[in-house]
Amino acid sequence: MSEGGRPPSIRRRLLLFLIGSLVLMLSGAALVTYLVAENAANNAYDRSLLDPVLDIADNVKVDAAGAHLDLPKKALDTLVFDQVDKVIFQIRSPQDTIIDGDVGMPAAPPSAAGETIFFDGTYGNEKIRVAALRTPGGFVIQVGETLHKRNRLVGEILFAELASTLVIGLGAIALAWLAVARGLMPLEDLRSELLSRAPRDLRPLTGTSAPIEIAPVISAFNGLLEHLRDANQMQQRFLANAAHQLRTPLAGLQMHLELLLRRDLPNDVRAESERMHGATVRASRLANQLLALAKAESSPDESRALEIVDLRAIAESAARDWSREAVRRRIDLGFSLERALILGDPLLLPELVDNLIDNALRYTPAGGTITVKTGCSAGIPYLSVEDTGPGIPVAERGRVFERFYRIAGTPGEGSGLGLAIVQEVVERHTGTVVIDAHDEVSGTRISVSFPPSDGTRADAARFTVPAAQY
Repeated sequence: MSEGGRPPSIRRRLLLFLIGSLVLMLSGAALVTYLVAENAANNAYDRSLLDPVLDIADNVKVDAAGAHLDLPKKALDTLVFDQVDKVIFQIRSPQDTIIDGDVGMPAAPPSAAGETIFFDGTYGNEKIRVAALRTPGGFVIQVGETLHKRNRLVGEILFAELASTLVIGLGAIALAWLAVARGLMPLEDLRSELLSRAPRDLRPLTGTSAPIEIAPVISAFNGLLEHLRDANQMQQRFLANAAHQLRTPLAGLQMHLELLLRRDLPNDVRAESERMHGATVRASRLANQLLALAKAESSPDESRALEIVDLRAIAESAARDWSREAVRRRIDLGFSLERALILGDPLLLPELVDNLIDNALRYTPAGGTITVKTGCSAGIPYLSVEDTGPGIPVAERGRVFERFYRIAGTPGEGSGLGLAIVQEVVERHTGTVVIDAHDEVSGTRISVSFPPSDGTRADAARFTVPAAQY
């Protein structure tokens, strides 16, 4: 975890490094271009600034009146005229006194006779560039001008050079962004594959298109999946074998207890036998549910091919199986069945219906009603079971699908596996299961929706099942 609680990001690191490097290079290029442009502008304008210096130096005279500039005013005005910048001059004697010109000009640095120097200075509130010449006689002639032309030339050179550089830089940043996105695309594909998998899909990842840099990660992850798959299969085999081994002795014990209960027994013996019979029935039901759960949890590569199944036919079969139990419990078990074709497992779907009906029977009091419905709503096949029992609180509706979970204080003899099996079968068929209330007061409605299939639509016209009357 990085600073601030944010997880580290390869994309962020790469982009920060690449874009930061490009910005640094662009800044360096801008600095170099500015220095080159400034030097070029100074070289060009310094040469033109030296011409009036030489002309003034040629016209400095020393006579009986002393040293003075022997140059007509118009000629002097022509020498220091400029349309853009302000041009000033100054003449200093060998004793460093000002003979002529503007007294506000800065003094020139020391120089040898005949040496020409250029330096920057300040005149008033403006920066100026000054050209100075010390004559063999010791006089210092200076001509300075403001920097407007130079700055404009520097700006034009900068714009000409940096405009193309900026376009190239922006293009490089865009390419870097695309390159990073494309380079990380295998990771995004791997992430999408993992997120799209069911929780118990332990097939190895396909690393054929993965770059060599993440191939070791995929190999290690596939090794982990293989260990999990082996452990899961071992658990399922143990569960199935244990449940299978329990079914035969439990069935025999149940049969013997039923035969025993047909005899004339003392009241205390009959009561104990009935309790033993009830416990045996519950144990048999639990063994059957464990077998159904192991079958529903089988890995995708071990599952059977899906077939076209009509939910109405499965519900009709359940009606025959559960009608006697409903009558025994004095519960009105009704069916409202319409054709609903899906691609499904014909061995798992009856387990789903049986567990939904069994769950409703266990929690619906005597005199209540249960309604099983099948059909299609907006092209979506569905199956629902409604009851008039106590209902499931909203806060508990997500947890009732957990194995062996029962709501505290709930009556009934359930083991907490029925809805877990329903959830497994629904996930195997990529469907959805929703729990809501039967009405505004109480009751439960569990609705299972299955994805429509083009194959089922195509065969629907040829698939017919005789209607049953209830």
